[in-house]
Amino acid sequence: KQRPANENKLPLAPAEPPPRRFAWMLPMAVVLLLAVGIYVVTKLRNPSNAQFSNTTSSRLAPTENQQITYSDFVGSEACAKCHQKEYSVWKASTHGQAGGAPGEMKVIAPFNGQPLHFRDGTVTPTINTRHEYVFVIEQAGTPKVEVKAEAVIGGGHMNGGGTQSFFHKFDDGTVRFLPFDFIKRENLWFVQVRRDMTWQPVSTDLSLAQDLANWPPRRVLGVTSEFSNCQNCHGSQITTQYDPAAHRYETHYQSLQINCESCHGGGRRHIEIVSRKGSTRSVDIGMKPLATLTKEASVAVCFQCHATKDMIREEPYLPGEPLEKYFSVKFPQFEETYTADGRVRNFGYQGNHLYSDCYLNGSMTCVDCHDPHSQQYRDVWGKPLAGRFDNGQCTSCHASKGLSPEQHSHHKSDSAGNLCTSCHMPYLQHRGIGQHLHFARSDHSIPIPRPAFDHNLGIENACQNCHGDHDLAWQEARVREWYGEIKPQHPMVANVLKAKETADFHAAAGLLLSPVENHPIAQAEGLIEFLKLLGKSETANVPRFTQPEIENDPQILRQLLNLANNSDPDLQALALAALHLGFADKSEAAQLCAGKLAILPSDDPVRSRWAVAEAYRGDFFANQRDPRNAVYCFKHSLQVQPASVVTLSHLAMAYLNMDAAADAQDTLKTAIGIEPWRGVLHFQLALTYQRQQNNPEAVRELQEGLKFAPDDASANRMLRQIQGQ
Repeated sequence: KQRPANENKLPLAPAEPPPRRFAWMLPMAVVLLLAVGIYVVTKLRNPSNAQFSNTTSSRLAPTENQQITYSDFVGSEACAKCHQKEYSVWKASTHGQAGGAPGEMKVIAPFNGQPLHFRDGTVTPTINTRHEYVFVIEQAGTPKVEVKAEAVIGGGHMNGGGTQSFFHKFDDGTVRFLPFDFIKRENLWFVQVRRDMTWQPVSTDLSLAQDLANWPPRRVLGVTSEFSNCQNCHGSQITTQYDPAAHRYETHYQSLQINCESCHGGGRRHIEIVSRKGSTRSVDIGMKPLATLTKEASVAVCFQCHATKDMIREEPYLPGEPLEKYFSVKFPQFEETYTADGRVRNFGYQGNHLYSDCYLNGSMTCVDCHDPHSQQYRDVWGKPLAGRFDNGQCTSCHASKGLSPEQHSHHKSDSAGNLCTSCHMPYLQHRGIGQHLHFARSDHSIPIPRPAFDHNLGIENACQNCHGDHDLAWQEARVREWYGEIKPQHPMVANVLKAKETADFHAAAGLLLSPVENHPIAQAEGLIEFLKLLGKSETANVPRFTQPEIENDPQILRQLLNLANNSDPDLQALALAALHLGFADKSEAAQLCAGKLAILPSDDPVRSRWAVAEAYRGDFFANQRDPRNAVYCFKHSLQVQPASVVTLSHLAMAYLNMDAAADAQDTLKTAIGIEPWRGVLHFQLALTYQRQQNNPEAVRELQEGLKFAPDDASANRMLRQIQGQ
């Protein structure tokens, strides 16, 4: 969906001799006024000029650097007093119906008393005598337990496969996901399976105790490294923090709907300002007007939830704060979330819009197609459209394609193939879900159909979606017959793919670190793939973190030094990680890394990413049973963020796998000194003592950890086993 240079210009009228002197001035004035009007409207809707936008934003919202707290949020009902129209359409939208307590939220799953049969037990969704929605769990050898569904999230709204999930508030203060989901399309209950994390219908082939990924429940609402978590998306202003004094977690949220302040930020100060006499003359309205945001800032509002993202800072995130200080949307590429061109490889959301031509080479944001209040569809001028498949989403920019859609699509006017979305935003099954249940999402990277290329990437191409009865050669031939030579891939995408087929380290590194810009996910993948080239040990005792062919290559060093000053915090951090791990003995690299560490604050987004990138590399080696290189990476990560208890925990485990129990214990004691309330650190230290057959110390650490996490099943089981010996 690329916009040719002249596509949006109106055709010129045939020239005619002027009937009188200066007659050209009136039409010229009209043209100029129209041009200025269009320019201003475009800037107000979606300004791409950063200076214009930043000036406007700072004038209207001077509170940007103020600390945001939970008390700044007042709830959607407070907004309704002045914005009744917007509130009403929001209330009926999927955001307004995203979640809540049973009763507030429509329960579409059948709580009808029909048991779900597993190999080793049953789960019965039912409504008890207190009119509560509950799951009754019966397993052999354990007492029957009734778990209340206190929160409902999702209503089967999604077109490609909608689901409904349930949550329970546990005694430790966490709100946890109950691993029994309902899918509307297939009308059945399903679970996520531990061995491959795919979704499967409940059946007697599955073991409740052994096969379910989240049983006992361990995924929590809110952002915390202590548990698998749902982050901050399935509700509004979700925070989960441990209270050491109370020995429990505190989970707060305004609502399980996606409320006004999820996008607009806290409303308390705005209400205070507009309630004052004479407020209409004030340039400060107490919140940032979203219509004036740059395209980068605009999509970031939506990517709070609609993007796969990695936590880089374990503190509660609240809307209005810079997203990049807390999360990275490119670091999921460490787990190969995307293909080189930005399509979803395993499981993702709509964040890959960042890698579309419409965004990279145009100005398209989420709200150019989606009405932010109703979640209905509209064109770039705000005109409502009939639905998600209306070609007006595309032809409002690509006007020439709308004049005769059949000539461009080569499909009949009344066929699905004549819809822009069928070819450029096809619904693709997310492979991470598996094939048991339908879960397809529209491809927001907005690619052009490339049957052979897509097949090589393992992506179901758009032609295959409708023409699965024809082979790949037929599909490729049709595309070339209709459109001629297919548009080449972005050079950085091509470089990354070529590098993966290149055996020579020097050549591969040169491709992966190419200075080609303007494709952030391909650049990120290039740096991540380069990091994977590093890490060969020359001897068993001396970790050597560079390949000889690379470490003495001045071009590779120069490319990394340039990338280490990139304006993108993800790319900058990845380059710094590569320099720090592989080239620290080179004076230029050492000076740059030392200089960055000297000036970057501890909570700086680049510094946080830098440490996480090196820790990711350590995890890779740990998973490859290479603890020596893992230790090397974790130590370097701790040079960047010394107080990271997560990295200290991983370092201790690597030491333990090297049979260096004393080092593991010292590392864990350091971590406990930083955050003594983390029960998992005490349990890990107990494990190191147990490995040394020091049971008294192991018992002491287990008991200490259980003060903070008394319900931890593994720790209680371990304590019983040691005391029973």
